[in-house]
Amino acid sequence: MSTGPAPAPVVTHHSVVSEVKVDVRGRWDALALSELLIPFHSFLVQHTTDRWVVHARTPGCHGEPLEEALRAIEEWRAERRPEASVQVDAQPRGES
Repeated sequence: MSTGPAPAPVVTHHSVVSEVKVDVRGRWDALALSELLIPFHSFLVQHTTDRWVVHARTPGCHGEPLEEALRAIEEWRAERRPEASVQVDAQPRGES
């Protein structure tokens, strides 16, 4: 039995939760991105006929960091050239 204070929890960059939102024009582009982000608990929300938001969060299912999610998004952008904007924790991360 310990009589001293409990040690403070260790927080690493992998344990910090971040919310990622990608606003996408076009269902097929949104679906393709959502599939890439499955490890990051992704889901889609349709706002209009042609406007979708892909939501994800980090860390991923197996501890994947934010950097991996952002890398997947950039690869998707390079391949598909979609009209999309990215936010991490409600802060813009560049437009396309």
